[in-house]
Amino acid sequence: MPEMRKDRAENAKEKKASFGTDIDLHQYQLLSDDKADTLDLDALTQADREKIIQSGVDLDEQKRAATFLQADHRIVHSAVKQPGLEVLPMAQALEEYSWLEDFYWQAVPVDADKYTAQAELHFQNGYFIRALKGQTVTTPIQACLYMKHENTAQNVHNLIIAEEGSELNIITGCATAPTLQSGIHIGISEFYVKRGAKLTFTMIHDWAEEVMVRPRSGIVVEEDGLFISNYVSLKPVRSLQMYPTTRLTGPGAVARFHSILVAPPGCELDTGARVVLEAPKTRAEIISRTITTGGGIKARGHLRGLK
Repeated sequence: MPEMRKDRAENAKEKKASFGTDIDLHQYQLLSDDKADTLDLDALTQADREKIIQSGVDLDEQKRAATFLQADHRIVHSAVKQPGLEVLPMAQALEEYSWLEDFYWQAVPVDADKYTAQAELHFQNGYFIRALKGQTVTTPIQACLYMKHENTAQNVHNLIIAEEGSELNIITGCATAPTLQSGIHIGISEFYVKRGAKLTFTMIHDWAEEVMVRPRSGIVVEEDGLFISNYVSLKPVRSLQMYPTTRLTGPGAVARFHSILVAPPGCELDTGARVVLEAPKTRAEIISRTITTGGGIKARGHLRGLK
């Protein structure tokens, strides 16, 4: 299975996205996996901490069920404070749980475009979050993907599972170091909301003016499940392009997407969401609140009901 994914990714590595600005990935450097160059929370500067907290992540870990922090390709911190909850670096989760192959790259095709291909061919971790069956985790879990080095590519893959009857509340912040101006963030996120589960996912982004951002997300919601996405981008970013696709596969499944976007001059936001209603009594809403002060905004929406 991994070899087949690699082949598909290799074939797609020059494939353009079907919408938005294309990017030359070769202009960004890939940092090597130098285990001697690790970080911990104590090594973060005050400027780093202030930047991270602006994206909604409290490194004091007060009133948080778990914390995950990755800087560039390195895991800085991963800790869980509540039973019935797992938060692991993605590479560790794949090593420990062979059954994750049934979820990994299943909600997002590895060969969708050259950005998904890059995330597979140059994998740089990400996070795995799971609420066990029947567990209610209303105290927020926080995760931060931080970029510290100039003109680098950060390629992460995140996988979130809310098992049957569970409840998850996740706050994820993406941010760049105060001195960083340019780079690209490619983030693959796959969400699985099992029967009767609820997952609230709030994203707060604080990028730099010349950063390119290419999230690729897929969501699967089963019977009576609820997925809520809140996306906030108020700061300058050169180009953001995202179009998450949700499949409501069981009766009574619900998806809600809420976005608050501001586009300053020189900023291009190409956003939206797509929901496929595959079962009876499924519901969805896509709501965008957008302001431009000189930048460009596209807010797409697609609701498709199947017979």
